Parts: sequence; C-alpha cells; structure tokens
Amino acid sequence: MLRLLAKIAVVFVFNFVLVIGTADLSFGQECPEPAIATTASAQPKPSTRRYNRALPSYRDRSSRYDLALVGDSLVELWQPWVKNSFPTRRPMNLGVAGDTTQNALYRLDNLNLPDFHPADVVILVGTNNLGPKTNPCSVVAGVTAVVEKVRSLWPSAHIYSLSIPPRGKQYASYEDIRVSANKLIASSLAELPGVTFIQMHDDMLRCGKPSDKECSNYKPDHLHFEEGAYNLIGSFLAAAGLRL
Repeated sequence: MLRLLAKIAVVFVFNFVLVIGTADLSFGQECPEPAIATTASAQPKPSTRRYNRALPSYRDRSSRYDLALVGDSLVELWQPWVKNSFPTRRPMNLGVAGDTTQNALYRLDNLNLPDFHPADVVILVGTNNLGPKTNPCSVVAGVTAVVEKVRSLWPSAHIYSLSIPPRGKQYASYEDIRVSANKLIASSLAELPGVTFIQMHDDMLRCGKPSDKECSNYKPDHLHFEEGAYNLIGSFLAAAGLRL
C-alpha cells in the first residue's frame, strides 16, 4: 500500500506539471474545422469474440456495474488485470481490439444498455487513428466525438479521457503527430464539463526516453501493454481523482 501511495504521489506531480504545460493551447485556433474530419463519424466493424460473449451478460446485469472502460485493444486487453486495477469498483470493459475512434462511435451507438448508469467512464482510444500522413486535428475530432458520445449516453458520469500512449519503434512511432494530438485533445476537452483529460507520463510508460531498449510495460509488439503499464495507468487515474 505504501508503494502504491508513493507511486500515486509521483504521478500526481508529473500530471500537474503536464497539465500546466498545456494550459495555453487553443483547440479552436489550431483546428478551425474539426467537424469535417472523418474520424468523428461512426463506422461499423465486427467486434471481437470476447466482446460478443461479454455484451449479453453486461446487458442482463448492467445495474451491477458502476464503471465503464471504452476504447480499443489497449482497453480490451486490460481485462486480465481489471479487478486489480479497480479493486473497489465493478468495471464494464467495452473495449474492442482494432477499433478506431469511428468504430468506437459505432460501438457506442449500438450498446443498448438502458439500465447501465456508470458513475465514471474511462476512455482510451485514438492509437489506431495514427499514421504517417495523419492530421492531428482528425485524431482530436475523433477522440472528442467519442467523449461527447459518452457524455450523451451517461450524462451523470464523470469522464476520464487518457492520452494516446507511445508506441512502435523506439516507442516513438508517429511521435510528432501523437504529441500534437494529445496537446490539442487536452485543449478541446478542457471546454467540456465533467471531463478530465489525463496526460499520461510517456517516459514512465516506455521505461525512459525513446530508445531501442525493451520495456517490460509493453508486449514485444511495442504497442500493447503488460501488467506494469496498467498499474501505472491506475496510478494516473487515481492521481486525477478516480476512485479505484
């Protein structure tokens, strides 16, 4: 417990510095026409086997859950450690591997969970929208659209939107695009009530500065997380005020 509290204290300091550092950004100035981005439109995609099995049970027992996790494979593959990450909560894992922001919007449009009223929602999405020719504004529009959709579904929930984490070669693929997108997402979400954007500490996730050194927080593909990364994410969330 002492180790966890110490980690949360360190993360709190990092998060405070990072939030202060992005406070002067203006999404409106940087992205004057975000609504035209295709990433803000729902697009269908087949769901995964785990999701297909879990959704009927979620519907039948939706009143038992008090926390929703929304996103792509980084959320879906959290499942083995979800109980450890949220020991006092009952999380519903709605992540689907391979989902872009467009697919996440489609997924949310078709949830059909009328008895589900989560107190909090954690969103981690956007990595599958990154590419060598990606406009950061399109990623921002997509993530913002997902957050707004979650707000419309569960207006009483507090939303915690996590930054897009490092990935790829040297844990720095599409780095300029990713970093720019995260800064603009922070600016965009700052205007929305009941939403906390969490700029995760990139170097903590990737075990240091960008390098070829293997990081135990990542699987060998340098994209998906191992347990250590999820432990860090839990501490980022706790430092931002989410009850675990």
